[in-house]
Amino acid sequence: MPNERCVVIVGTGHSFQIPPAGPVANELRTFLSEICSTHRVRAIAEEMSQEALANWGVTSSLCHEFAIATGVPHRYCDLDEAQRCAAGVRHVNRIKADGFFYDWSPEKIEQESRASHSIREHHWMTELLNLNNWPVLFNMRCRACFTVSTIAPRKWSISGDRSP
Repeated sequence: MPNERCVVIVGTGHSFQIPPAGPVANELRTFLSEICSTHRVRAIAEEMSQEALANWGVTSSLCHEFAIATGVPHRYCDLDEAQRCAAGVRHVNRIKADGFFYDWSPEKIEQESRASHSIREHHWMTELLNLNNWPVLFNMRCRACFTVSTIAPRKWSISGDRSP
């Protein structure tokens, strides 16, 4: 599998990506260690940006710290607000508000939400390709896990692990 593009998806919440102290952090580090060992992970990436970290009042994520400790490359893959705006990514609440004001059907709101989210997903995949270390662990919010595997090229292997 060394040359196969494999993405091991780990679904968590953004609050788990921020370095907490105590047993929860240790549990997540143990979980990451087990996943990385099981899948022979050679890099770690995540749905996070430096801007988002700053909004949380930190400078690095738990996964970044774990990557440094284990000696594997790491990459933050999410767009910051300026990049989102330039790419046409809209927050789901903004889409729902537009749907309310323009009297969109629930199907139209869902279609607009998916179109916006797919821009982010394609950006994540581009970042993973640029990282180019396989297999790669990709840590993201659980809600996004269910759609990201649909955009991965068919030749990629997607493993859907879940957080503790």
